[in-house]
Order: sequence, then structure tokens, then C-alpha cells
Amino acid sequence: MAEVLKKFGRYFLLDRLAQGGMAEIFRARLATKDASGRLIVIKRIQTGYGTNAEFLEMFRSEIKVTMGLSHPNICQLFDFGDEQNQPYIVMEYVDGRNLRQFISRFSETKKIFPVEIAAYIIEQSACGLHYAHTFKEKITGRSLNIIHRDISPQNILISYEGNVKVIDFGIAKAATNNEATRAGVIKGKPSYLSPEQVSGEKLDARCDIFALGTVFWELLTGRKLFSGENDLAVLKLIESSQSHVKPPSTINPKVPRELDYIILKALAKRREERYQSADELQRALHKFLYAYMPDFNPSDLSYYAKDLFKSEIVEDRKRIQRLNDKAEHLIGRISIDEPRVPQRNATDEATSATVASAVRSTGARELAGTDKNTEIQIEAIGDAKVRPSPRYGSANATPPRSVAASRSEGRGVPIQDLRQTQAVESTGGMRSFALGIAAVLLGIMLFAPGIWNRMTSVFGILDQTGTRLDLQGDYMDVSVSVDGNLVANRLPATLRNLPVNSPIRVQVEGHNGLYEQEILLSKNEVRSLPIVLKPKETKRMVTLKLNINPLLGSRPRIMLNNEIIDPGYPAARVPVDSHLELLIRRPGYRFLKREFTIESSRLAPDQRDVSIEIPLEPVKMGSLTLHSTPSSKLYISVDGEELIRDIPLEKEPFPVGTYTIRLINKELEMEKTLSLTIRDGLNTNLGTVNLDLNKR
Repeated sequence: MAEVLKKFGRYFLLDRLAQGGMAEIFRARLATKDASGRLIVIKRIQTGYGTNAEFLEMFRSEIKVTMGLSHPNICQLFDFGDEQNQPYIVMEYVDGRNLRQFISRFSETKKIFPVEIAAYIIEQSACGLHYAHTFKEKITGRSLNIIHRDISPQNILISYEGNVKVIDFGIAKAATNNEATRAGVIKGKPSYLSPEQVSGEKLDARCDIFALGTVFWELLTGRKLFSGENDLAVLKLIESSQSHVKPPSTINPKVPRELDYIILKALAKRREERYQSADELQRALHKFLYAYMPDFNPSDLSYYAKDLFKSEIVEDRKRIQRLNDKAEHLIGRISIDEPRVPQRNATDEATSATVASAVRSTGARELAGTDKNTEIQIEAIGDAKVRPSPRYGSANATPPRSVAASRSEGRGVPIQDLRQTQAVESTGGMRSFALGIAAVLLGIMLFAPGIWNRMTSVFGILDQTGTRLDLQGDYMDVSVSVDGNLVANRLPATLRNLPVNSPIRVQVEGHNGLYEQEILLSKNEVRSLPIVLKPKETKRMVTLKLNINPLLGSRPRIMLNNEIIDPGYPAARVPVDSHLELLIRRPGYRFLKREFTIESSRLAPDQRDVSIEIPLEPVKMGSLTLHSTPSSKLYISVDGEELIRDIPLEKEPFPVGTYTIRLINKELEMEKTLSLTIRDGLNTNLGTVNLDLNKR
């Protein structure tokens, strides 16, 4: 990391974190005095690429895809623009390391990721990916169908506080992005590509699931799943992935066999056999952690992170402090050397136009401040970890340049009027003093909207409504919402420009507690609201383990209270003293339906697990042979479940019993009803049924 220490637009670059052929990544802060409390990351395009049309299109694509995303497991984008033909984006600063650095550090110590830590990292990553995959435009409600396409350890960040964030949507593809992958061009890191990426097929969100499974396999085994002498060798391995993938437990005995099932399903070569959404994968891992590792706590990840990089953390803290002290000194000099009244040059105008155009193209009109009447400004104490909803503005957040301009311009002395005032010959010291005050206010308006917001809150000037709600309390890591929109993650906090003369619902949730209040504010009202989190009413939960016998051959379908249970590890967290309904279907065995209740009076005070035996009763089997003219489908009810089969059938297995069947050809509107009896070990041959005799 090389020191930089120079001004870049409205930001000040501290040091360079990384440098590639096309872009540089800097640690930075706002170029204003006393703004050192919040660090940011700036990704700046190298000189020369700012005029490269293809590269700029990819860069704009990253902005389009990322700008609207707001999720705890996705690195957030705060701002973007162009400074001297160098496009840039401003992102959330994550104080930690990427997953590749974690893997390397574990490798140095000849250790492998603890199973529960690896499962939690992948679960959180899947949660962020599901949000991106299902993200919808705020205005139109249209799904963007975002696909990351470059999931790898390098693009998963772990903070020292234990937060997991997916980064770098630079080659992500959305429904609004018409750019298609050119023939012969594969985007993404070779070792983490899905089979459909290698074969050049049309992609969907399931390619990210395969990549995440690849990362998961590597965490548990300490080695790459697909590696070779060159990229071509790697791609060939991926093409034959079905035969190459081994269960992680064969390499790492500490991996439970139940986890093998999850990983192998995520790594299925055929997309149809994988988890069909990242949410399914996340739920499976969540159930696994609760069922098999009940003592796991997410804070364990923070412990591991701080322990692995304890020396780097100390050195980095010292480095940041030293760079910030230098920055404060240089920013002070810059503020003296710069003109008192900054002028907007052609570059600034072009930047504003570019930003405004990009905002419009992404459909994020809320970010451009078009709905000023509903905009709520938030002043939270300290740094916010969760980006507020675009409907609400944050005094701590860094708004896009166009947003800053829209909030500041027009509230004070217009630039043109000020220039005219300067042209008038001064008649005394009072006029010069007044002019100086106006220039200072203008500078605050243009370059420090956060300071301006605080001034308006103190003096009550130039505020649209003057409405203010002070949320009192001392809570960290809570969710603060107004009308269902997340606005802050800690208390105390101050909310401004709230809707007036209509009820709003304030909700604070966290630490197993909840506060909910509906309030009505009038114009210019200032109200203080004490927040006390009341414990939620929770039922005692236990892990129910189903010992199904036999559980070999065809996997059964298991449902508990209408929720599908993974047959690879049939267990679930269930409430005590509540009605439970268990359904199990398995070919060759009778349909099982059992209703029961786990009574607290029968449990020990500290008991966490309950196991029940589920014997399946085999049924005698026969078979059926059937043809029809014209072709048709057979509809038959077996154990209360309707089965549909294409005819002809040749010795199709069926349980012993007497059935009423229907043969239907929907296109020709033909139907026939028959009765049949299936006998033990025998084939029932109905021959050929002529539907013409029963034409409707």
C-alpha cells in the first residue's frame, strides 16, 4: 500500500490499496476538515481508459447494477462521477480482508476453516446474492435479474467485526444490460466458473450458486476444486465436473456427511439438479447450523478474523491514524490556498451531467432528490453500517454529486448574485464582512452538505418543514425503520423532513427486542421519542431429528408443517408445545402422515435435541402395461397424490391395490375412465385403449 495524500475532486486520497491494468483502488475520506470519522474506498479508472468506449460501458454497467443495491451482505456504492477524464465510484470501506487472504493465512498455519465458520460465510454470501438475483427497480417494480458471474474468494470480504460482503459487480449482468458475452469470451475467474459458463450457454442465477459451492468446497478442504497447469486444463475439468467432484468429507474428516449433500447439490453439473435459488442454499445452511451446531455464534467469525490478522490490525490502525493526521494538515492548507468562492468549471458541469444521466438510466430517481417532500434526513451517531433506503437521505452518507448540488443550490445566495455583489465597489468594512459571510455559506452549501444540514437543524433556517424526530436510546446493531424503510442501525438518531399530518410507523428491532410506535407529526414539530426495546415473546425451540428407517435408495419427500425438510439431514428447529404435522412419501413404501406435539413437560430444562423413530412400512408392488389410441396421459391417485404418466407404459411399477384411472388427450378433448387392479408381483396388461369410443 503506497501513500498518496492528494485531493481528488471532493475527496482526499490516503493510500492505494490495489492497482490493476485498468483501475486503481484507494482508501480515502472527504476533503473537508474534521471528516476523518468515515473512511471510504474509491475505485478510479486509469488515465487513458476514460475514453475507451467498451471499458466505459462495463464501468457504467457496474454503476447501473450496484447503485440500487442496499443489503448488509453487499458492499454498497455511495457516489460516482468523473474527475479530469477519470471515472470513479465511491464505495463502502470494509475494515477487514478478502476470503482469499483468509485462505492463505490458514494455509500458512496448515489449518483448514472450521466447518461452522465456512458454512456461515457461504450462508451470508448466499443471502446477499439472493437479494441481488431478485432485486427490483424501486420505481417500476421490474426485476433486474442480476447475475454476478464472478463469485470467488477475492470477491467476498470479511470484516474484523464478522460481517460478510459480496463485492465487485463489475461484470455482473442485469436485464437492463444489453451487453451480451461475445463468442469465445469467458468472463470470470477460470477456477470458479460454472459448466454453463464454460460451454457458452445462456446464464442465470444458478451459475452463481455453482461458483459459491466451489468456494465452499475450497474452504472445507483447503485446496481448489478445479486447478490445472493452465486455464484450458481448468476449463476441461469443469466440463467433466460431475466425475471430478468428491465429497469434502473424503478429504476433511471433520466435515459432517450431512454437509456433503448440500455441497454436492450446489455443485451439480446440470442446473436443474442444483439449488434453484440462492435462498434455497441459504436456508439449507441455516438449518444445518441450527440442527447440527447449535452452539455456533456468528461472533465466532469476528474472533477468528481478529486472531488471524491481529498484527496487521495494529499496524493498519497506526497507518490510518498517521495518514489521517497528514490529511488533516494538508486539507487545512488546501482550504487556505483555494479561492474563497469556488467556480464550477466545464469539467464539473460535465460531471454533473454524467451523474444525472446515469441516475436517470438506472431508474433511481429517488437518489436524485426528485421527491423532496418525502425525503427524510437521518443523523445517526457514528458510522452507519446499513445504507438507508434511497427514499431516505442520511447525513452521514455521501450522496451523489448531483444530489449534493440539488440539496444545496437555491438555499442560499445564488452564485450570479454573489458575483454581481463582488463587482460593486465596496463602501466599507461592513459590506466586506457581509460578503465574506456569504462566501463561507456558499462554500458550505456546495461542498459540505452534511455541515449545511447540521446548521439548518440548529438555526431552523431554509428547512422545508422543520420537522424533527429525536430517537433516544443507546443501542448498537439494531434496525431502525420508518414505514417499513430501513433508515439507521444504531441509536440515538435524528430523523428530519418527516411526512406531516399523516401517521407514520417507527420500528426499532434488535437484541431480541422490539419497539413499535405509530405517531403523527405536525409541521415544524420537534419531538423526542425514548426507545426502550421490550423482549419479544419467544417459544422454546428444540432440534427435532427424524431417524427414518430405512433411508436408502430413492430419497423420500419429507414435509414438516408444510415446509420441505432436506432428506440429506432430516432435522428441523421446532417450537415446543405446538402442533406438528409430518408427511413422508417414498416409492415402495406407504404414505406416512403423523401428527404430534413435543411437550415441554417431557423435556429436561436444558434439553436441546429430540429424536423420534420413523419406521416406513413397505408395500407390495406390481406393475402396469398400457397403450392408447390416440396418445394420451394417465392420471392416477396413489396415496392421495395424483401421478401423471405419459402413455405408453411398459411394466410401470405401482403399489398393490384397486384404482380408478383416467386417460386424457387434452388437445383432442378425449377422455376415458377405467378401473384396474394391481396384484403382488404381477403385471397388469390393459392392452390398447381406444379413446375414439368415448369422444366428447
